[in-house]
Amino acid sequence: MRRLPILFLLLALSWLALAAHARTTKALNIYVIDVEGGEATLFVSPTGESMLVDTGWADFDGRDAGRIVAAAKDAGVKQIDHLVITHFHGDHMGGVKQLSDRMTIRQFIDHGTTVQGGQELTDFQAYAAIRDKSAHMIAKPGDKIPIAGFDARIIAAGGETLSTPLPGAGKPNPWCADFKFQGGRTLEQEKTTRGEDPMSVSTFITFGKFRTQIMGDLTWNMEYSLMCPNNRIGTVGLYLVSHHGTDTSGSPALVYALHPRAAVMNNSPVKGGSLQTLQILRKSPDFEDLWQNHFSIAGGEEYNSSEQFIANLDQGSIVTQDGHPSAAPVHMGPANWNKISAQSDGTFTITNSRNNFSRTYRPRP
Repeated sequence: MRRLPILFLLLALSWLALAAHARTTKALNIYVIDVEGGEATLFVSPTGESMLVDTGWADFDGRDAGRIVAAAKDAGVKQIDHLVITHFHGDHMGGVKQLSDRMTIRQFIDHGTTVQGGQELTDFQAYAAIRDKSAHMIAKPGDKIPIAGFDARIIAAGGETLSTPLPGAGKPNPWCADFKFQGGRTLEQEKTTRGEDPMSVSTFITFGKFRTQIMGDLTWNMEYSLMCPNNRIGTVGLYLVSHHGTDTSGSPALVYALHPRAAVMNNSPVKGGSLQTLQILRKSPDFEDLWQNHFSIAGGEEYNSSEQFIANLDQGSIVTQDGHPSAAPVHMGPANWNKISAQSDGTFTITNSRNNFSRTYRPRP
């Protein structure tokens, strides 16, 4: 008769051990969603909270909002708890109306108001009319986004960058010695002549020992303000490639100092994925793999990753080289994403939803 209590005790201890293991193995999931030359990246906390960075384009009958909703459904997310709009360009904030018609957005986070006029101002006003009906946070460097399950810190916003290093960061950046400012512009000229891109809200993500960042279209010259002469943000395991992989972002002073194991690039066939960006990534110390949302025409066979790392293989696009929608989009059907599942010990796995190919990256010694 005494065996029954002992058996129940053993079963209870086993159940508690399994439950504790389940809690410790819950992942931070990240979906890099294909919006063809725009940006939309969904972060889903182990607690179930969601943070979406950007919403893609407004056009094409809500196509990009539909792709975001599909990723959210895969993640088990029914609402967007925190929406970060990096800056007020149509490929980053355009899909807000269509998305808000399909999902509740609880909080908007952005840098406040646009610095551009003309059509960009009109588009911003339409966005602000939706934003102002919900909770709204104006991001400042050093702010923490109020999400449970991982740490999200603002490192740049509104033309300003982090002044105090993040914990463990702040070492001299040797890659600053060879830094060359694009266009010969000073930092002040960068902020007054380059429109919204230098204003981008950029965020550093920490989940235990796993680290990554997402920087919108923060420009090459603004990267100097953040990374030089000292690296104020430290290193990452995963680099979410800035600015679709265009050659106006992603300097060696940023990429090499981040020292990533792998990168995911949200490019289109003709926007982003520049030859310069691909070359810089390939030369990054100890860099292993680049995962792409599209094959880059500019990169050609030599610099693109092999097909197993590319989510969408078609070479048509909804955007032209100048970043504006083309007359005849050709990629209107289902789209594939690259998904990252990160563990708190620093291990992360990237999976291509087109072919279910995945690779796991364990922390460096």
